[in-house]
Amino acid sequence: MLTKYPNCFHILLSLLLLLSFRLNTSAQNNNYAYKNIDAYTGFLQKTNEENTALLNKKIQKPYREFINEKNTELIKRLNEKGFLFDTVAYPYLTSIFNHILEKNSLDKNRFHFFVDRTSNVNAYSYEDGTVVCNLGLIGLMENESQLAMVFCHELGHVLLKHVNTALVRQLEKYNSPEFLAQVKHIEKQQYNTKKQLENLLVSDVFDRRKHGRSQENAADSLGMLLFCNTSYGAKTVPGIFNLLDSAEIKATTCTIHAFFERERIGLDENWLKHEKKMSFGAAGKKEITDSLKTHPDCAKRKIAMEFFFNHKPKPGNDFWVGNKQKLAQVKKVALFDEAECSKDMDNLGLYLYQLIQNNSIFSSNAYIKTATYSTMLSLGKHYKAHNLHEVVNSQYVSNNDNDEYAVLLKLLDSISLENLNDITNTYYQNNKLLITISKN
Repeated sequence: MLTKYPNCFHILLSLLLLLSFRLNTSAQNNNYAYKNIDAYTGFLQKTNEENTALLNKKIQKPYREFINEKNTELIKRLNEKGFLFDTVAYPYLTSIFNHILEKNSLDKNRFHFFVDRTSNVNAYSYEDGTVVCNLGLIGLMENESQLAMVFCHELGHVLLKHVNTALVRQLEKYNSPEFLAQVKHIEKQQYNTKKQLENLLVSDVFDRRKHGRSQENAADSLGMLLFCNTSYGAKTVPGIFNLLDSAEIKATTCTIHAFFERERIGLDENWLKHEKKMSFGAAGKKEITDSLKTHPDCAKRKIAMEFFFNHKPKPGNDFWVGNKQKLAQVKKVALFDEAECSKDMDNLGLYLYQLIQNNSIFSSNAYIKTATYSTMLSLGKHYKAHNLHEVVNSQYVSNNDNDEYAVLLKLLDSISLENLNDITNTYYQNNKLLITISKN
């Protein structure tokens, strides 16, 4: 039958995928809706008032305003699909988080847990007790024990009131007679006023970063104590820092060259060899740099954690809530949804890069093939409308020769519209049996 009617299978597959897409689209709307947003908003307001009342009256107003602004932005992100509330990843990760709270007799009503949809390898926390895990972190973790340790670390920040302490310290400093006198003295001078103010702020940032290091170490210490009360084992936990150190550039399972070769698309090396500055890259600017990274001093922190668990061994399970298969399922959700997040944020350059990576992992996935083709078409339309820079990352800068995302950005910056259309057409021809939208 397939020989006699060669298009039947393709048509049937397309209809099934279209139906699935419609059902998935409806489900996705629920995946990003936080059902308890009204109660959470009230909780944030109450917590802000309680924390404000404990402060010196001189800084109560700026503190309240700062936290209100943070809360407003957080609620905005909750309303604009910034977080994931699906039926796979969210309940799984929440169960790990709740296990930590239960084993440490912490009041669940004082803490909230969210899953940030972005691909940044990170977790973070707020002064109100909210702990957030980025989707980008999940793909890096090898088991639940490592995830639990990350959550314990963030709870350490919350319980030690690090965010509040840092904010109060800065507000007190900026309102101190000494700091105000320095600013006033600089402003009175005729020359180099801007430079001197910048230097004053640079000095302040370095001071804060020193405090940041000590806070990370303190959060690690308390986090390890919290971890010891859980059912998880610590054997693989220090390895987290190796994973974090390896995550400084976008995760790459497929190079741009390998993608073009596999898809049998011609790649002109001249597109990647020119030395002109990328128009998509941010302009060079003076940066405040020291050894502090997003996850500062990973090597030292790993040694400290190994020392702790060598002297206080923590037996237990690598998995408690689920198993390897469940984590693999959650990782797949993370890969798909962090890519969708880039699309929702109109960052089509990053979206295409993530789709290229997913192409190599799920080589026969019709959804990925269709999304890749559709994104190439969209980039072509933006190119033709002379606004490609609006949907391709305009702030990304990388000095790493192995950064394949930078390679893709350079490619998009170099090729002509005709080149882009040729690439798009070739990709369609090679994958048309899986692509469920018509050729444009």
